[in-house]
Amino acid sequence: MPQDLRRQDLEDVLWADMEARPPASQLPLLAHYTSILTLERIAQTGEIWFSNPLYMNDVDELRYGMNLGLHAVRTHAGLREACPPAHYNALLDAFDALYTAFDGESAFDVYVFSCSVHDDGIGDDGLLSMWRGYGGDGNGVAIVFDVAPLLAAGSPLLVREVQYLSYEQSEAWMERKLQAFAEALQRAGGPVEGMQSAAAVLFERIKLFALFTKHRGFHEEREWRLVYLREQDRQGVLTQRLHYAIGARGIEPRLRFTTDALGGPGQGPSLKEMVRRIILGPVLATPLALRSVERMLEIYQPAWADRVARSSTPYRSQRMPWPIT
Repeated sequence: MPQDLRRQDLEDVLWADMEARPPASQLPLLAHYTSILTLERIAQTGEIWFSNPLYMNDVDELRYGMNLGLHAVRTHAGLREACPPAHYNALLDAFDALYTAFDGESAFDVYVFSCSVHDDGIGDDGLLSMWRGYGGDGNGVAIVFDVAPLLAAGSPLLVREVQYLSYEQSEAWMERKLQAFAEALQRAGGPVEGMQSAAAVLFERIKLFALFTKHRGFHEEREWRLVYLREQDRQGVLTQRLHYAIGARGIEPRLRFTTDALGGPGQGPSLKEMVRRIILGPVLATPLALRSVERMLEIYQPAWADRVARSSTPYRSQRMPWPIT
């Protein structure tokens, strides 16, 4: 069987449960909960800073998913039985080489921008768990984006919904996926040289699983992620935006994304139009703060000044201990 036909068969098995790219028309509005200082920076510079997941609070997700995949591939009985020993060894060698290259080099330039679904049911109050976890303990803002123009512009960014699984569910998913992959590999046959291509298809699926899966304990976040993978940016559209930041945790790599990078100044999607709403957190949301934020935006992004709202969620940022009588 021709090698390209086998690859297509393997891709069909691996990607059946995930669209390669969701239609722009089906993307919800997405809210990024952050600090008032970050809002000021975005308004001033037009830059959105993507973070490397190895430096994020949820560092376990990427590491856990990749390590789970590596262990599963190395120990899966179905893979060993699906092809002759030479093919099986070639598959493992190719997969190990891809993992080593990712762990030692490619993972450095993986960048994520995390958002939460914003819909009419949430409204301008936002999500309480997100205010506590990411919105400055109620003193921050939620910037509501329409990210559909990023897909329409043909950007290298991946935009997908996060799935929430327990550790046991993740292990079961990996088992099912590897078994289906092994069966497809056995049906396809082919020369031993084709194992490198097969390993690449499998590695890519496991990498995307790791990037778009979190533990089910975080399910209230309703997260979607915008992800940049340098190896997927074959035209180098955003390589000039690879940068760094120095903060409380020291120096770390960042992607300083601008919409102009997708089509040149005035040619790409407009950040001015992508920002649909700016919601002040329930602690920050005083009349004076509202007017102050509007003034800031009048200076840097006048079009956003009339898009500011306040969360009315009753909120106590610091819980006082119950009095002892």
